[in-house]
Amino acid sequence: MTDENFNFWVSYLKFISLFFAVMGVMWAVVGSFDPFGIYDSYFANAFWEIDTLPKDAKIATQFLLGPFGATSAGYFILQYFIAKYAFAKRELWAYNAILFAFFFWFILDSAMCLYYGGYFNILMANVTSLMAMLPIVFTRKYFV
Repeated sequence: MTDENFNFWVSYLKFISLFFAVMGVMWAVVGSFDPFGIYDSYFANAFWEIDTLPKDAKIATQFLLGPFGATSAGYFILQYFIAKYAFAKRELWAYNAILFAFFFWFILDSAMCLYYGGYFNILMANVTSLMAMLPIVFTRKYFV
């Protein structure tokens, strides 16, 4: 792999980190995972077997997305700075930090989704979030 390829993946990781940080802010401010209500519809169907969230559930979800979105934004801002400085310098700890933090979340989140029957979340959020880890896959040989 050339330095050009490595630099591409560093830029990708920085971009995706900022993208998810902005998404976290939007989740916190808007109180929803998506502006079209698709996620809420699947959520309502999985837990209440109806098409829209009950009013109390919607209010509780909006509240919970405040701290969740803020935490996500903070994490991804941290990941951005790790990517920009330490990961870009090929420091092994930076690679390991991003790898282990992401997969710890991925495994625990997926396990909780399976436990509670929120299968839709695995497909809509967890599997699609794997795109954020492409740099980890394609830069491994720089850190061995």
